[in-house]
Amino acid sequence: MKHSTLRRTGFKRPEPKPAKQLDYTPTPRAVAVAIHDGKARMVVPLPKDVKAKHGKSAPTVAEAAWMDRISAFGCIACHIDGHPGTPSAVHHILRAGRRMGHLFTIPLCDPGHHQGGQTDGKISRHPWKARFEARYGSEMELLERTRHETTKESNGPSRCWGSA
Repeated sequence: MKHSTLRRTGFKRPEPKPAKQLDYTPTPRAVAVAIHDGKARMVVPLPKDVKAKHGKSAPTVAEAAWMDRISAFGCIACHIDGHPGTPSAVHHILRAGRRMGHLFTIPLCDPGHHQGGQTDGKISRHPWKARFEARYGSEMELLERTRHETTKESNGPSRCWGSA
């Protein structure tokens, strides 16, 4: 067997680096209490403090405060049905298939009025938007009602002039 005329260069492959160890331990989340008639009704988890997905902006301080307030308020559709204080998720209103922003959000229970409510006898926003809006009004009407209800709740009971 003939030997090659090429010499070995002494190049050696680097040793592989050890795999990066990730910590997957869950961190506790803050909770809010939905208050109705002066009594604590439900414990509602607040939205996570996570980075926004690619192409989406992270909420500002005012937007995060709004989403925390509506999460604590409870599902607006359940509120209309006479069941205030139901734990809710934040639902972003869409225009032309895109989110309008974090201030254009309404609270909807999940599962229930947000999605997957057919087992509870509720009309879900997803996938029955037409039925949901026929029953509760458009999403913009629900947004205005949510804004009115949450400001009314934060200002306390309203009093008319001349009443004792």
